[in-house]
Amino acid sequence: MTEASATRAAQWIDLANCDDPRDAVHQAVACLAQGGVVAVASEAAYLLAASTLNEGAVSRLRAICGAPEGEPLPLLVRGCEEALDWAPALSSAGRRLAQRAWPGPLVLRVPSAAGEGLCGRLPRGVRDLVSPGGELALSCSAEPFLRGVADLMPGHLATGRPAEGQDVALGAESLRGLAGVDMVVDSGPARPGVESTHVRLEGGGWSILRRGAIDERALARMSSVILLFVCTGNTCRSPMAEAICKGLLARKLGCRAEELEQKGIVVLSAGVATSGGSPATSQAVEVLRALGGSLESHRSRRVTAELVRQADHLFAMTIDHLEALLSVVPEAEPYAMLLDPHGRDVPDPFGADQEVYRQTAGAIEAMLRERLREIGL
Repeated sequence: MTEASATRAAQWIDLANCDDPRDAVHQAVACLAQGGVVAVASEAAYLLAASTLNEGAVSRLRAICGAPEGEPLPLLVRGCEEALDWAPALSSAGRRLAQRAWPGPLVLRVPSAAGEGLCGRLPRGVRDLVSPGGELALSCSAEPFLRGVADLMPGHLATGRPAEGQDVALGAESLRGLAGVDMVVDSGPARPGVESTHVRLEGGGWSILRRGAIDERALARMSSVILLFVCTGNTCRSPMAEAICKGLLARKLGCRAEELEQKGIVVLSAGVATSGGSPATSQAVEVLRALGGSLESHRSRRVTAELVRQADHLFAMTIDHLEALLSVVPEAEPYAMLLDPHGRDVPDPFGADQEVYRQTAGAIEAMLRERLREIGL
């Protein structure tokens, strides 16, 4: 592919009329590998893509997109682990956002130190084009076709939005005749109102550069430290642990329990054997009221693999709970443990009297104080 493509009509692929979408994937990969610029759908309208192994293609991509001076071109990665290859110093908040929002409509802008990560291995010309202002932009698409193309590429894809004036919300048709594009893959109309949120990571925090599908509240939750407590039915032990933990952290941070999320901490509980929607036991409600907490509005929830994966710290009440969780999500082992630091089960008070509940709550509080010290909260 050369600058002749600026005057040549782009190859058009209609996925709806494709006998085998895999053939279209291979055609797109071949076009990109030869230095072409390809228009393809993401979950946030249509993008243009070029291979980072071809400086000419990336230069043309930048020109077609009309990217402002100093603004990076988003690089398509497969997930958080690959993001760390590009940005080894990615902050904890950045890792949480990548783990919880990707694949999806989120672009992370991160500082790029010279020679750091995969960016340092790019040809100098390409590096200056994708990261001209000392920042990298990283994205991870959920769109199957785009992911299929990225998986087969020998290098990575730089991406960009067409310049102002191209109504990508109309779909691929809006790109017909766009100069410099070698191939358009028509996946149908774009999803109206879906735009990527662009977030800049600075220090340990973040700020929104461009508002999109993921709003500020969702970002705050995704970037928070998540503590998850798990028992059987999520009506006594784990909700008591959740409420007591919130009280301890709120007192330490000088805020109300309801304000912990604003401080970057989310505390949750769930059960391994519940259909969900059940209130906390009356004994648990009374014990927590006496401790200054509240379980009146609690409703049980069933623990899911997704919830386990999103947790930063998971505390199970018994070894049976822990083993059940790890059998489904073995990758949680580094952050999943018994609540009791000494490796003992927390006995189930269900069906017992108020005094047993009071003793259980006291034991849970002592365990929590030790665990919170261990994790630095």
